[in-house]
Amino acid sequence: MRFFPLFLILSAAPAAAMDLTAAAEAAVLRSPAAAEAKARRTQAEAAGREVFWTRWPRLSARASAMRSDDPLYAFGELMMRRAVTAPDFNPDTLNHPGYRTAVHGSLELGVPLFTGFELTRSGKLAALAAEEADAMGGAAAQAVRLRTADAYLRDLKARALLSEIDARLATAKAAVDSAERLKKQGLVLGSDHQAALAVLSGLKAWRARAWAEHEASRAELGVLLGGAAPETTGALLDWSPPLESDADLVAAALASRPDLRAAGLRARSAGVRRDGARHSVLPTVDAFAAVNHSADGFNSGAASRLVGVRASLLFGDPAYASRRARAAADESAAAAAKAGAEDSARGEVLARAAGLRGLAAALPEVREALSRARGSLEQVRPLYREGRQSVLEVLRAEEAVARLEEARLETLYRQRAEWASLRAAQGLFDAGAVAVLSRSLEASR
Repeated sequence: MRFFPLFLILSAAPAAAMDLTAAAEAAVLRSPAAAEAKARRTQAEAAGREVFWTRWPRLSARASAMRSDDPLYAFGELMMRRAVTAPDFNPDTLNHPGYRTAVHGSLELGVPLFTGFELTRSGKLAALAAEEADAMGGAAAQAVRLRTADAYLRDLKARALLSEIDARLATAKAAVDSAERLKKQGLVLGSDHQAALAVLSGLKAWRARAWAEHEASRAELGVLLGGAAPETTGALLDWSPPLESDADLVAAALASRPDLRAAGLRARSAGVRRDGARHSVLPTVDAFAAVNHSADGFNSGAASRLVGVRASLLFGDPAYASRRARAAADESAAAAAKAGAEDSARGEVLARAAGLRGLAAALPEVREALSRARGSLEQVRPLYREGRQSVLEVLRAEEAVARLEEARLETLYRQRAEWASLRAAQGLFDAGAVAVLSRSLEASR
């Protein structure tokens, strides 16, 4: 009895079936891009809390130990410890005090009173960064849903195409085998037989490509879901996707697209930084209270108390004009980037809508062509059996049916893919849109 490693057994086990809605949400839940956006929001929220707590008083402690024979230092230490005596005024003692050790300690409580609006700006920037992280999280989730939906639909298309090609191969192989027998009897031209074999080989090569596409779509689904690709359910059925007017589509995009919202937030952040550059010459003011202690070594010493208000103001900053110019250019660039993103959104939405309308117009023609091809195939088969058509005509009819079936499947796939891309271009490819797409794959809808 042979034994196989457990991981080989598990990898060989077929994955459970999963509809499009479940697959898309599972992909979003394990998406690294969505996790990154969530972490960015947490980071921005922490920055906002940091700004809030910076407004509160802060307590700090300092300590130092020094040793020197400098006369001024030595006498100053005596005064700080309130230990000056009459002999300390002796000129010889003043000029040659010897080495003296001092240990200083201080405890200071400080609170900012005015920071030139720096804390206010930092709070605004943190709030804007949190909103931008939210917007980019929505964009990341939409991108993952779109990739998942596209891979899912491509797998359905490849499966249906494989089924059609297999059916055509089976009947084509039967016709070629029949022609082989008739050729031996001299009833079929050798050139027709060879041409039919060439068509049959082309069908086989086509099937190999369709199988590769099927495997590629399943591989992408597996990567998106972080495991074995699930079995896809449903079929590419006829569907009329909901489509509004161009004006409504563009208006929804400008109102809902996460990247446009993020661009607007970046423009607002640039405006806050411009105000910061303009206010950079304002003074900063803080209040403080301190207790200082000075001692000779580790012996007891004396303490002093100090309270006050400090202000700091920079005069004649030569970089002020350049700082303001840089901030103004940054704001202009952010506004231009937002306008460019809006133009790009308009173009993408209108292009997707036009493509979707074109597919809807082409689909009836593709259906009619396929119906005629199937009818032609049904007519040519009995004529071949009666000897009134060559086997090559049968193989060509089989191939024509397969080609037109592929065109029909491709149109149905592109119809759904374009609709999903249109919703994503509007910023509206959410769980509800995925559910609409998933229902279009169900027979009873």
